[in-house]
Amino acid sequence: MYNDPSGEFWVAGFFLTYLAPVIWGAVVGTLISVGMYAIQALVMNSWSWNGFANALLMGAVTGGVSAGLGQVFSASGFWGTVGNGALAGAGSGGVTALITGQNFLEGVLKGAVIGGGVAAVNYTMNYFVKYAGMKDQFKYYSGEDLTQSDNSLEYSSETLKKMRNDNFTSTEIREFKVGKDLIGSEKYSQTSNGFFNTGNGNAYAYTTRPAFFSGTSNIHYAKAAFASKELLFTTMVHETGHAYIMNAGNFFVQQYDKMKLFNRGYGTTINDLGHAAIFDMENYLSKINGFNYNPGIGTDKSFIMNAVNNNITGDNTQGFNFLKRFLLPVFNRKMK
Repeated sequence: MYNDPSGEFWVAGFFLTYLAPVIWGAVVGTLISVGMYAIQALVMNSWSWNGFANALLMGAVTGGVSAGLGQVFSASGFWGTVGNGALAGAGSGGVTALITGQNFLEGVLKGAVIGGGVAAVNYTMNYFVKYAGMKDQFKYYSGEDLTQSDNSLEYSSETLKKMRNDNFTSTEIREFKVGKDLIGSEKYSQTSNGFFNTGNGNAYAYTTRPAFFSGTSNIHYAKAAFASKELLFTTMVHETGHAYIMNAGNFFVQQYDKMKLFNRGYGTTINDLGHAAIFDMENYLSKINGFNYNPGIGTDKSFIMNAVNNNITGDNTQGFNFLKRFLLPVFNRKMK
């Protein structure tokens, strides 16, 4: 199901990620540049076809270069992207002005405006194409007994901050696109035993889709996730996996993460390929950390594999293994 010998998915992904933004950037840059020239010519009564052609050239080059560099350097968030676009536009605008015999400083200024504008439009379009329709992702409660734990942690932001900083580097936090670790939720109430009531079941935590300005996902934690240090650590890693997957965008999510398994009896815990992979990676996380039995951590291997390879959607092992490899950098860590 996930074999792609023709390479068409790779080609489509490359076009959508790199070439389409450059083409769109050139179009938007041209429109902005021509608009600026038309206004200037109208005010100054200085219209000429040569000036119009130069505006077309500068807009196309500046817009295309700005959009292309924005994809290559992957600026952080909206304002970082706009700033990079303005810098790239200023450079290409200055070079274009020298080539066409225009004023250099004017070319730099126009290039910065065009580059920033193209970057803003491109970022906005890319955001909605990449993340439209994404929903919160949960670590669900499966009925395990948490009352026996005598190692519960304080339910506080300080506990979360220490857990994050002790177990993830700042580089990893940026790479996995995690914004904030937050106590509680304004969206979901908590049950009497400390779980988020999602309407589809009770959850230890959930991850939001990437925010527009930051491009990162926030993770919200219910009190039940603090039943033990091991459980909070596993929940944090689990939800970080969701953030990492969502950042890959809708093309990746629909092809792999949200591949429905539709296996009778698997309810909310393993209802798609993404959760099958994440729960199996929880098993891996528990193994490399030498965790003894801890309620809420991992899921029986045979239960997972019966969901992955079933009589309804067939054998999804290839996609399952691909997702596990993708998630390995998130889960391959020892608790500190």
